Amino acid sequence: QAMVQLQQLCDKVPPFESSIAFQTMREELGVADVADVFSQITPEPVAAASLGQVYKATLRETGEEVAVKVQRPFVLETVSLDLHLSRLAGLALRKLSPDSAQRLDIVSLLDEFAANFYQELDYELECANGIRLAQEMRVLPRVKIPRNYPAITSRRVHVAEWVDGEKLSQSTADNVGD
Repeated sequence: QAMVQLQQLCDKVPPFESSIAFQTMREELGVADVADVFSQITPEPVAAASLGQVYKATLRETGEEVAVKVQRPFVLETVSLDLHLSRLAGLALRKLSPDSAQRLDIVSLLDEFAANFYQELDYELECANGIRLAQEMRVLPRVKIPRNYPAITSRRVHVAEWVDGEKLSQSTADNVGD
């Protein structure tokens, strides 16, 4: 039940303006036009989530189909402010209710969460992790790790192989492997 609710929450994130996403691509990839890198790209995102949105594109150089993930504008600044304010509240709770703070150390939880969350916002790190994961998982016959493209990935734009599939939540037990 909780998984279904989380999925519904993730599915209801509205996309941000594609003009902003395309500007981010141009800036991050250092090109005057996204057509310099992609011979085709969907004008609108095919998926949107809390941190970014994804476009389906074709690489100009090779003709390969790719997913282009673009980070939401100001997500780093917004999350940083939210985490800072939450941490201040946690520090105040420590002073006001030391017993409660001992049972549930909000500040320590936030510090741990923040460190991992900032890594999620670094698409170059995600790309490197994808490459490493593909190397480590290559011996498993039914595991597909999309190819990552570090030469055209930046902190706010991640390019990876496009893979057709379906959500795990929509699969039936007998076809999950496929």
